Amino acid sequence: MIWSTLTSRRGPGGPAHHGREARALRTSGLATRRLHLGCGIANLGHGAKVLPGWTNVDIEGDGVQTFAWDLTDPFPLPAGSIDFIYSEHFIEHLSLADGAALLTECRRVLAPGGVVRLSTPDLRMLVEQYLAGEVREWRDMGWEPATPCDLVNEGLRNWGHCYVYDGPKLLAVLRAAGFSAVARCRWGQSAHAALVGLETRPDHGDCIVEGQA
Repeated sequence: MIWSTLTSRRGPGGPAHHGREARALRTSGLATRRLHLGCGIANLGHGAKVLPGWTNVDIEGDGVQTFAWDLTDPFPLPAGSIDFIYSEHFIEHLSLADGAALLTECRRVLAPGGVVRLSTPDLRMLVEQYLAGEVREWRDMGWEPATPCDLVNEGLRNWGHCYVYDGPKLLAVLRAAGFSAVARCRWGQSAHAALVGLETRPDHGDCIVEGQA
């Protein structure tokens, strides 16, 4: 169902290695002014999902199409330097505290009027499927649990999930991070042209939200 992203594993090397990662990410980020967070890793799970014209970031990267950065660390970018941030099925791999810290950092680097868009599994959808006794919703993604009880437990715990949100909770975390305009969005749709049609996963009732700086 979900590719696991390793959010806090450093690659080989010491401070000089990390300095190269920071410089590469900063150069690309300032050029594109768009960050795609948790883009995936080549040859792992579903692989890297590269958005053209964006700076695609994960814990590992090739320094050309994808850029390595531990997303539990502050971005090596100045405040107000980014226009758009997108992340699909990533924030649920962080603890609630780390997710909140990441969104606060997103707010810091976004320019006035900049927008973050998040897509993540919706806890309400999971619970509704459980209550309906339905286990087949995600079978096109290769996930069909044996029982509704398994559905809930696997949905909350498998694939490295740490905290699964519903809409009200994710909107509240965005507000607490300093976003003044937050809203639920439909799959593939946005009032911002740069954020239209970015979802790469089939529509299974995901929780999709945007927050404006």
